[in-house]
Amino acid sequence: MNAEHTHAPRLEVRGLSHAYALKTVLDAVDLTLEAGRVLALVGPSGCGKTTLLHLCAGLLTRQSGTLANGFRRPAVMFQQPRLLPWKTTRDNIAIGLKAAGVQRGERLARADAIGQTVGLDALALGQFPHALSGGMQSRAALARALVLAPDLLLMDEPFAALDIGLKGQLHRLLLEHQAERGLAVLMITHDLMEAIRLADTVLVMAAEPGRIVHRFTLPTPARRRDDAAVYRTTAELLQVPAVRASFGLEAAAAGISDGSVLPLHATPHAGDAPAAPRKKGHSC
Repeated sequence: MNAEHTHAPRLEVRGLSHAYALKTVLDAVDLTLEAGRVLALVGPSGCGKTTLLHLCAGLLTRQSGTLANGFRRPAVMFQQPRLLPWKTTRDNIAIGLKAAGVQRGERLARADAIGQTVGLDALALGQFPHALSGGMQSRAALARALVLAPDLLLMDEPFAALDIGLKGQLHRLLLEHQAERGLAVLMITHDLMEAIRLADTVLVMAAEPGRIVHRFTLPTPARRRDDAAVYRTTAELLQVPAVRASFGLEAAAAGISDGSVLPLHATPHAGDAPAAPRKKGHSC
C-alpha cells in the first residue's frame, strides 16, 4: 500500500508568504489542519485572511513557502452566495455535480436531499435566487458545497451578513454535518465569538503584514459548548494582549487576578507578549 494512503489527509502550510506588487499581505504563515477538525482564522479586516484561504484553495499561485494539501475533494463557500440568477435553487445546488459529469436525475435527487437537510423545502428548491431571502440563499450556498461530499470545506466568512438567529441555525447544520462526515473545515472570520463557537483550533491574525500572532485549541468539542461557555471564553480571550492588539483594542487593565484560568489550551506565537492577568467575568 502506498504511504499516502496509510495516513489521514491533512492541509499543511509552512512559511507561506504572499505579496501584491510591493505590499506584503502574508508573512511566514504556518498552519496544519487534520481530517475531521475545524480550524478558524480570525482577525481584523485587511490581515490577509481571504488571501490565505484562496491560496489554500488553489485560487492563487503560491509565491514562497510550502503548501501541501492531501485532501482529494475540497469545496469552497464564499462570503457571498454567488448563485446563478437564471437557474433554480435546485440547479444551483447541483451545478458542481453537473460539472463532475453526474447524470441529471441523480444530481437533482442529491440536490433535493441535501437541500432538505439544510432547511430548503420543495418550494424554495424550485425558486430562482431573487425570490429567496438572504438566509435561504446562504442555505443554498452551503448545500451547493456539501452536495459534493467534500473532505475539506474552505469557508470565507459565509455567515457574516446573517442575523443572529439564522447564523445560529447554519452553525448547527454545519457542525452536525461535519461531525457525521468527519469533514475538515478551514474557515475565516472577523467574528471572534463565531470562531470560538465552531472551531477546534483558532489562529488569531494581525495585519501589516498578515501573520499569526496567537493560536490555541479548545478542549471541549464544539457541539458541547453552550452559549455561556462561548461568551465566557470569548471574553477571556479578549484579555490576551496579542489578541487585543490585533483588533486595535486598548491594553487590558493590569494587576487584576483572582486565579481565573482560561478554559482552553493556548500557545503564544513567536513575539506574543505574556497574557495579562484576568478578572473573572470581566468583559470587553
